[in-house]
Amino acid sequence: MKDVAVFGIGKLGKTFAVTYSKKGGKVFAIDRRQERVDGIAEDVTYAIRADVTEENVVENLGINNVDAVVVALGNNFEASIIVTTICKSLGIPYIVASAMDKLQADVLMKIGADHVILPESETGKRLANGMASGGHFQDIADLSDEFSIIETKVPKEWIGKSLIELNPRKKFGFNVIAEKVNGVYKNNIDADKPFGDQESIIVIGDNEKLLRVFKEG
Repeated sequence: MKDVAVFGIGKLGKTFAVTYSKKGGKVFAIDRRQERVDGIAEDVTYAIRADVTEENVVENLGINNVDAVVVALGNNFEASIIVTTICKSLGIPYIVASAMDKLQADVLMKIGADHVILPESETGKRLANGMASGGHFQDIADLSDEFSIIETKVPKEWIGKSLIELNPRKKFGFNVIAEKVNGVYKNNIDADKPFGDQESIIVIGDNEKLLRVFKEG
């Protein structure tokens, strides 16, 4: 699991931080409001009060060695720009930032964000599930706290094998319900056809079983 720093522990940031921490990830949760820091302290590895708009604050937080950063500062776009820019200069490998609209998203991508979330279309829980998998799948829908539908690239071990050979329902406890080939979704899968290395599959199942197969190896 990646070590992650979360800037901003409002609704999105807190949901991500708590969900990811429960999955076993190391989380640094950072916010300028003491009540938010106190409210999450028992649920994450480190909860830190800091105003990231002040000079040298981000650089002095000791997050240089984290694997990823989530910038969830809501409508404080100036702070989002500051944090994204500094984290990029620190060499943090993966930066996810939230934006209020497409214009903000475009700006954040240009200054160094690797992925931008529009909160109305993505949730902290889905982001946590995707990152816990090592970025190997996209969480399409949370059916409940235990079950999800995901889209993922065909695992390397599956390439050249058919659904009949793999029998994922029996071996792994989940179902492959569709495939995507050349950008086109197909729900009538030929169970005898071997999977290729450019295909994606749509899978439904228990979250723990999905992570066990599709997480970073």
